[in-house]
Amino acid sequence: MKTIYADDMFVLNLIIDYFILLATAKLCALPLRRKRFALSAVFGALYAVLLLWPRFQALATPAAKLGLGAVMTLIAYGAGSGILKPYFVFLVVSASFGGAVYAASLLAGVDPEEGLFVPLSMRVLVLSFAACYCALTFYFRHFSKRAVRETHLIEVKFADKAAVFTALTDTGNELYDPVSGLPIMVIGKREAQKLLPPVLSEALVEGPVAFMEALPFFSPLQTRFRLVPYAAVGQSAALLPVFRPDSLKIDGKPAHDLLVGLAPNEICGTGDFSAVL
Repeated sequence: MKTIYADDMFVLNLIIDYFILLATAKLCALPLRRKRFALSAVFGALYAVLLLWPRFQALATPAAKLGLGAVMTLIAYGAGSGILKPYFVFLVVSASFGGAVYAASLLAGVDPEEGLFVPLSMRVLVLSFAACYCALTFYFRHFSKRAVRETHLIEVKFADKAAVFTALTDTGNELYDPVSGLPIMVIGKREAQKLLPPVLSEALVEGPVAFMEALPFFSPLQTRFRLVPYAAVGQSAALLPVFRPDSLKIDGKPAHDLLVGLAPNEICGTGDFSAVL
C-alpha cells in the first residue's frame, strides 16, 4: 500500500486548484484576482488533505464536493447575480482536468485506481492540464453557440471630462492588464479626443511612446496611464495606452472592474459603435 503524505497532497491540490480557477476566470472573461484564487485553492487543498483521514470520509460524497465547489467559487470570484456561470464552468473544468489526468496516467503506465493520490510527475500533470485547457478553449471558441451581436451604452468620466458612446461586445477580445488582471475596453480616436487634452489627442496618433512622452510633468495624469502589450489582426505585438476611469457605466450600471484602452484610430467606420468590450 502506497504511503500518501499530507504535504504532497496539499501542494499538488493547491497547484491544480489554482490553475482550474484561473482557467475558469479566463473562460468566463472574469478579472484575474490572483490572491483570491490562491486563497480559494488553499481551501480546496485543505479539503483534499482532510480526506486522507478516515474520520473525514463523509466529506467525500458528491453533495459535499458540489458544496466545496460553491464555496471555492464564492471565494475566488465573489458573490453576485452572475455567480452561477463561473460555478458551473468551474465544475466542468474540474471534471475535464480529472479526465485528462486519468488519461495521462494510463499513457504513463500508472494505475489510476490507486486512490486519492495519482503518482504522476509534475511534468505529466502540467502537460495533461495544458491539453485540457487548450481543448476547452477550442470548444468554447469554435463549437459553442455564437453570441448575438450586442451593443451597450457606455458613459465614461475621466479628469473632469465625459464621453457617451456605444460599445460592441466582442467575445474575441481577450485583452487584460497584466498588472491588475482587469479586462480592457478599447475606445476609438473620436471618443479618446473627448476625454483627453488636445496635446495628448495629437500624440496618440503618433504612437504609444509619443503619447507617454507628451504627458505633462508633475501632472496627476502621469500616474493615470500605462502601456499594455497587445496583439491584433495583422499586428503581432504592440503597446496600448490604458487608464482607469474616474467612473464608468454600462447601460446605466456602474462597472468598477474595467480599464479603458486608447486606440490610435477609429474602431468602426460605419458609426454603429466606437468601442469594443
